[in-house]
Amino acid sequence: MLAYRLRVNAHLVDAETGKEIWADRFDTAKADVLQVQDEIVGRLSRAVGLQVIDVEARRSERQKHHSADATDFVLRAQSIANRPTSAATMVSARHLFNEALKLQPDNADALAGVATTYVLETINGYYPAGNEQRLQQAEPLLARALASDPGNIVAMKARAALQRAQGKFDDAIAAAKAVIVRNPGEPWAYKEVGLSLVYLGRPEEALDWFAKAERFGPYDPVRWTWFDAQGQALLLLGRDDEAIRSLRAAIEVNPNYTSTYAVLAAASALKGLDEEAHTALAQYRRTNPDVTVSTFRSLSPVPLRLTSAAYLKQRERLKEGLRKAGMPE
Repeated sequence: MLAYRLRVNAHLVDAETGKEIWADRFDTAKADVLQVQDEIVGRLSRAVGLQVIDVEARRSERQKHHSADATDFVLRAQSIANRPTSAATMVSARHLFNEALKLQPDNADALAGVATTYVLETINGYYPAGNEQRLQQAEPLLARALASDPGNIVAMKARAALQRAQGKFDDAIAAAKAVIVRNPGEPWAYKEVGLSLVYLGRPEEALDWFAKAERFGPYDPVRWTWFDAQGQALLLLGRDDEAIRSLRAAIEVNPNYTSTYAVLAAASALKGLDEEAHTALAQYRRTNPDVTVSTFRSLSPVPLRLTSAAYLKQRERLKEGLRKAGMPE
């Protein structure tokens, strides 16, 4: 029986210069066209949206001496925030969002942007203290953004992450699914559902959501987040080979998120790859020399005291791997 396939080539071109900005290709079995059309549209909307923001932000940066429009500041801030995150990018993005708010205090995108930086600083564990205050600062900003623009995707995404950080996992899942209803092509939302399921002790179920995030965002700059989460879920399930591959992919996309190195060290140690485990742990301890097995990820992405009993039981396997890799108790 012949298998017919359909290929869709997409190109984004700058109308002013004629220069190609972005291109992608989608291959699918012809019989599956109707089933995958939403996925193709979703991938296109996310990818094109990121490229447009980046292009307009660079254009605004070149013209910044001639323009002080709030939208320009928002675009430049979003372009920074869309990169693989670090403490420095969050500070830079927040500065520009705040500049937008000086010009337009009720700008929903800027309000949501500032709130997002506080939430990401918390769940990514960039600072050892002040996280509760950051979440408290984020909450009213998101409320204002959503009151002004109830369908604001950035605010809706940040609310899901905020609720996860607060240990409100069922609420976080509902909030993330609301984002998916609004924009089925938003990979971040699928990742958020998966992460909350992990903390509820349901890693097998979570893997389906991480896979959906990857289908919609195979080149997304934040894909390291679901690679990292997927790696942890696979480790909890005892699937160490797959965990190692996923964690390596996370590091390749964002080598600055050092927490992934520790999980990679644990998975490698459990697999018996002692040299790789020691190397990965050494990389982690360069910036986290005082972290122990008992304190690792105890406050972020979610305080351990807020997670489920099932997750805490499953997490013993992660702790075993960290011990084998050489992390002190």
